[in-house]
Amino acid sequence: MIIRSFMTTFTLMKKAIGSINHVKNLFILSIFTVFPSVLTFASDTPPNIVFIIADDLGPNDTSFMGNQEVRTPALEGLAAKSTVLEQVYVTSPSCAPSRGSLLSGLMPYRNGAEPNHTYVRDDVKQLPVYMKELGYETVCIGKITHGKDARAGFDHDDKQISLESIGKVADFLKNRKSDKPLLLMVGVRDPHVPWPEEYFPHYDPDTLDLPNQLVDTPDTRLEFAQYYTDVEIMDKQIGATLDAVEKHLDGETIIFFTSDHGAQLPYGKWNNYDYSLQAPMLVSWPGTVTVGERHSTLISFVDILPTMIEIAGGEAPKSGYGEGEIDGRSFLPLLKGKTDHHRNYVFGTNSSAAHHTYPTRSVRTDRFRYILNIFPELNFTVQTDHNPKAESHNLWVSWVEAAKTDPLVAHKVKAYHQRPKEELYDLQRDPYEQFNLANDPVYSEKLHEMRKLLQNWIEKSGDTLEMHGKPMQVLLPVE
Repeated sequence: MIIRSFMTTFTLMKKAIGSINHVKNLFILSIFTVFPSVLTFASDTPPNIVFIIADDLGPNDTSFMGNQEVRTPALEGLAAKSTVLEQVYVTSPSCAPSRGSLLSGLMPYRNGAEPNHTYVRDDVKQLPVYMKELGYETVCIGKITHGKDARAGFDHDDKQISLESIGKVADFLKNRKSDKPLLLMVGVRDPHVPWPEEYFPHYDPDTLDLPNQLVDTPDTRLEFAQYYTDVEIMDKQIGATLDAVEKHLDGETIIFFTSDHGAQLPYGKWNNYDYSLQAPMLVSWPGTVTVGERHSTLISFVDILPTMIEIAGGEAPKSGYGEGEIDGRSFLPLLKGKTDHHRNYVFGTNSSAAHHTYPTRSVRTDRFRYILNIFPELNFTVQTDHNPKAESHNLWVSWVEAAKTDPLVAHKVKAYHQRPKEELYDLQRDPYEQFNLANDPVYSEKLHEMRKLLQNWIEKSGDTLEMHGKPMQVLLPVE
């Protein structure tokens, strides 16, 4: 476009002055030689975009987020070329609602995918459709939507990818015929359970630093070592994807990496805490993002859709609660260095899944998190503690056994199942959210402020706080 404008101006100049001196003519034309970068910006073609998402990866369980125990060399290499977004939050701590928000720009209640294993409504426009309208070829390899849902609108949708089929991305790119700009979304299933037993843990369980919210038992340590091993398996698949992108796509390709929510460990998946809702994110965009920069401003998963649309050269839907409006708003200005702030707060929701019926809503600011447990009279249960066939159930059994002789463990196990109506945490002082301040008079004003913030959002969004499913009984009660 710049070349076209320059040549138009040059032609008009020639017509205006008639015969031009040969030397001056050469001088003007030499601009293209002296400033070859003009040619770089001449293309009107939007950039290729590769979006990689892991499944059930905790926010701090990668080396680029400061974890010195887990080995993620492929992500470490990508991080060396990227901006790190440290405070990205999914909308819900289970797969279907989280991915539904990613693809729709809408919170779960508004897009229809509220409980796990449900789908975005047919009338909701999803990201692939927006991108196709902007001239993109849209491709899904691996788990992007949940289950067998094919309604997102991808041109090519291959839902299976694993360590054993690690070459699928390379095969697709090698054989691709389209000359359209590409949106390639790659969903790596790991480190979702089962954490494969055939891969002996690459980590010594006895030497690992456990998160403060977990009870330290041999079974907890073994599960954690197996989880870290599966994180390594995830990283290998990401490495193969990055190699394929480097080989088959141009050097201007934009690469995103993130996760759909936290690990399937107690206080992780299906909860409304940071360990479940926070997701790591890398953005590599040669010539645009500042390599090595780390942003701590709040970003929601609903913001990804409008950001993608604007990167592609489109106009994102308006942010709001009216017809045709979305919950997300673009963080493209942040990526381009035009601002260092995006959101003042983000919201989280949770509804139900197998072995879990416990509706919650939450709001997080840069320092505080407020959680509303809508039916505190219910028992909080999830696969880990409620399903004897769950891969990590042995961990929970060991906690219940430890509770018989350790009053502190007994208190933790009971508090896990029986939660108060309101929870308030100072994340600056209590990053693992272990000390509920809701009844502390020192924080009464902050409690009121956060409660009002959440209530206003619930009312504006029309959220009915519906309970999906039947209440659960505790499988292994502690007296």
